[in-house]
Amino acid sequence: MFTTGSKMFLGATALSVVATIVFSASEGGAVGLMGTVGLITAVVIFAFLAGINLFTRDGNTPSMQQGVEHTSSAAQPPVGRSMWPLGAAVGIGGLVIGAISKPVVFKVSVVVLLAAIVEWMVQAWSERASADVKYNANVRSRMLNSLEFPILATVGAGAVVYSFSRVMLSANPNAGLWIFVVIGALIVTGGFLFAGPRLTSRRTIAAICTVGAVALMGVGVASAISGQRTIHPHPVIDDASQKPLCLEGGEEEVDEHASQDVSLKSSVVANIYLQEDGDLIALINGMPGIEYHELTVPRSAHLGVIFHNDSGEAQRLTGRFGTFPDKPEAVSCTTAVHPGKSAYFGVSIPKSNAASSTPFEFIVPGVDGATIKIVVP
Repeated sequence: MFTTGSKMFLGATALSVVATIVFSASEGGAVGLMGTVGLITAVVIFAFLAGINLFTRDGNTPSMQQGVEHTSSAAQPPVGRSMWPLGAAVGIGGLVIGAISKPVVFKVSVVVLLAAIVEWMVQAWSERASADVKYNANVRSRMLNSLEFPILATVGAGAVVYSFSRVMLSANPNAGLWIFVVIGALIVTGGFLFAGPRLTSRRTIAAICTVGAVALMGVGVASAISGQRTIHPHPVIDDASQKPLCLEGGEEEVDEHASQDVSLKSSVVANIYLQEDGDLIALINGMPGIEYHELTVPRSAHLGVIFHNDSGEAQRLTGRFGTFPDKPEAVSCTTAVHPGKSAYFGVSIPKSNAASSTPFEFIVPGVDGATIKIVVP
């Protein structure tokens, strides 16, 4: 005997089969093919639903069954509302968008979809754990809260940090200071109000925090879409464009805000001093009190020296490491070191089977006679 639901779905299945046959016979070409595929899909769906209804008998239970008033589906409490179907739908939509746009969107959508499925399954299971709603909610909390809270806190903190970084990267540099001041003042004021006497309820505090986080993320997304401002890179002393500066001396933009002190460094072979009289000397580590005007440096070994400027004006130490066939002279230098300050200088002699046409030496540009010869075995 067919149940009411089965009759409806069986009728819909039969009607879909007839519509498929009539449409495929009357229409041809691409339109006919697409329409036929759609109608066949409807046939499969209605047949599947009819089969489920036949198997479950529309959820009907025999009236004479013992305890049916407690065990039947109709006697169970209704399923609670859930946001996870919406989360799963968002994840599926993200998969489609990510497949044709950016891989990161696809990967994030996979994570969202898996999380929604797990949460949905656990919620559905816990709601049937017992007849006590509070007990069911406690079961779900014990199972998932220890996993949810750290993940949500990490994702929330990451979203806030990322949004704030997008805002700062798109804002005018002069406005950045005031943005920090305003946001810092708001955070301090909010913390004072929340930590003080209970003048506001928990719901009000949660609402304020939620509105603030959503506003920040909204502004962050808008800033990310508009793009960051143009940030001109600060030149570095190792650029090839700075080679004339290493040989001629002087101070340029590359020397602005340069470090003037050296912390503990490894592989330091010597300390080089530019004295007040313009003499350049080297003190080799392990041999105190002996002034050298010549250093022995092996090829391809990365070593370091510390340059101390004891003269009366800013100077830089330049290393000339040879000129080999088909290559320009290897030149490197420190940034301009202020009087009484120091800088670290990494030394690496390039490997070559040919002889260099220029000397290996340390010099101070603009200071005559300030030279230390480099001997390369």
